[in-house]
Amino acid sequence: DLDVDGTTNLDAVDIDGAVDMASTLAVTGDATFNGDTNTFASGNSTDPILIIKNTNSDASGSRLRFTKDKGAVGADGDDIGTIEFVSDNVAQEQTSFASILAEVSESADTDEAGKLSFFVSESNGTSAQLTAGLVIEGEHATDGQVDVTIAAGTASTTTVAGDLVVTTDLDVDGTTNLDIVDIDGAVDMAGTFTLDGIMDIIDATDASDATGDTGALRTEGGASI
Repeated sequence: DLDVDGTTNLDAVDIDGAVDMASTLAVTGDATFNGDTNTFASGNSTDPILIIKNTNSDASGSRLRFTKDKGAVGADGDDIGTIEFVSDNVAQEQTSFASILAEVSESADTDEAGKLSFFVSESNGTSAQLTAGLVIEGEHATDGQVDVTIAAGTASTTTVAGDLVVTTDLDVDGTTNLDIVDIDGAVDMAGTFTLDGIMDIIDATDASDATGDTGALRTEGGASI
C-alpha cells in the first residue's frame, strides 16, 4: 500500500484496479472515462447532484452533449442519446417511469432533421410500457417546419390551462364541445349543424342593407329554412 498524508503531484497515472477516495477530487484539465458504466452514488437526501458550471463572463452557458459516432454512415432512426428515469415500484423493482430520446429523423447530407420524444410509463393493468406522449420532429426538405405530436391514444386528454391560439387551420375529426364560441369571420360548413339550445344572432344595422335588418338570419339563392 501507498499512504500519503500530504499532497502528491503525478504527471501521469495509470490505474488498473479500483480507486477509493474519501475526500474531494479536483481535476483542472480534461478527463476521459472509457468505462461502460460510471456511477455517482450518495445516501443523502436529494443527492447526488451533478453540476455543470460555467464561470466565463460572457452570454454563453454550459453544454451537455450526447454524441453518437458509429464509425459508419448515419441512418434514419439512429438513436443519439437517451435520458432514463428509473425508480422502485411497490414491489421494489427498479422500473423505468420516463425517458427522453433523441434520434435521427433524416440523415441525408445537408438535409438533416432530428426527432425528440418524451416517454412516460403507462399500463393496461397487467403490464407497463413506455409510450411517447410528446414527439417533436423536424421536417426535411422544408424551411422552418417542425411537427409536434401530443398525447397517445384516442381516449387521452390534453389540457390547455390558458388561451389556445391557432394561426392557421384547425382540423377536428371527432366531436368538438364548445361552451362559448366567438366567430369574427365567416363560417363554411359542409355538413349538418345541430343546435340543442338557443342561438342568438346579434349584429349592428348594415348601412348598405336597404331592409335595415339587424340580427337577421337570411338565405340567398332560393334556400329555405
